Amino acid sequence: MKKIKIELARQGTFIVTIILIHFVFFGYIANVYEKTIGINIIFLNKILFSPVSYLSTLILIAIVFFLVFREAFFEYGLRNSIMLVPIMIGMSWVWSWIMNGFNLIIIPLFFISLDGYLTIISIFGINLATAILASILKQRYKEYKKKVKEII
Repeated sequence: MKKIKIELARQGTFIVTIILIHFVFFGYIANVYEKTIGINIIFLNKILFSPVSYLSTLILIAIVFFLVFREAFFEYGLRNSIMLVPIMIGMSWVWSWIMNGFNLIIIPLFFISLDGYLTIISIFGINLATAILASILKQRYKEYKKKVKEII
């Protein structure tokens, strides 16, 4: 019988990333908009590209970059950045319930409206572009370290 070994470093980074998104990303959005955002917190495309909260986009990019750069293989980083999309959508529903009270109507509202699909596409695009950039920079960093090691 083969022993199953779970490498906690990868899962730990992913869990830390989820916690950072929950508290830093959504915490920043909740701090900027407070109660005035209402139900629109589920439509993250309006928030990410708003001049009022442009810093939220940079926070999301930094968090995804951290996740992918820490991975040993870039495929895992790409997979994890894609897995963040439904998690972020679920967190936006949770934050909506925290700020506005529990209401299950927001779930079908999200999937009926065009803004829901624009949110999915924009989060997916930002996460994937950041993951690819982080993977490229990680490869270049490895090459640089190898080159410096050869010189020394």
